[in-house]
Amino acid sequence: MNKITLFVQFEGSSTIELIELSDTATFADLIRSAVERGLPDDIRNEALIFLEEKEDPLDAAIPLIAQGVKHKDRVILHRCKRVEASVAFNARLEQRKFNPAATVGRVKRWFVKEIGMTPVDASEHVLQITGTSHRPDEDVSIGTLVAKGTCSVEFTLVPRKRVEG
Repeated sequence: MNKITLFVQFEGSSTIELIELSDTATFADLIRSAVERGLPDDIRNEALIFLEEKEDPLDAAIPLIAQGVKHKDRVILHRCKRVEASVAFNARLEQRKFNPAATVGRVKRWFVKEIGMTPVDASEHVLQITGTSHRPDEDVSIGTLVAKGTCSVEFTLVPRKRVEG
C-alpha cells in the first residue's frame, strides 16, 4: 500500500496541515485525520472536500485517488459549496461564486478579464480584503479567508505599490 501526503486547509484558517493517508483513502479517512489535527467540530459534520481545479466537491463515496487527488495536492475542507467573491475597483463591483479552493489569483484573473484591464495594468494591482490592509498571496484559497459562518469574501483591487512624490 502506497501513501500520499496532502496539504490540507480548513474553512477560515490559514494553517496548512500535512496529512499522510493510504492511496486507498476515502473522504471519511481524510476527515478522521483532519479531526486529529484540529478540524473544528462545527465544520466536521458538514465538511466537503475541494480541489482547486474542480468546481464541485469530491464525492464522499469514492476513494480520493479515483477522483484525481494526487500526492502533494492541496485540498480544503469547507462547509460552503461556493464562496461568493466580490471585487471592487473604482466604481465597478463584480461578484461571482467560486469553489472554496479557488485561489486569490484565480479571482483576480477573472476580475481583470471581466473589467477589461490590460495585462500590464493587472500586474500592477493586487487584491486586498476590503476594509483591511491584508493583501493575501495569489496562491491562498479564498475559503480560508471567509469569516466564520459566512460563504463570502470581499476584495478591493488596489495598486501593488503606491508611488508618492
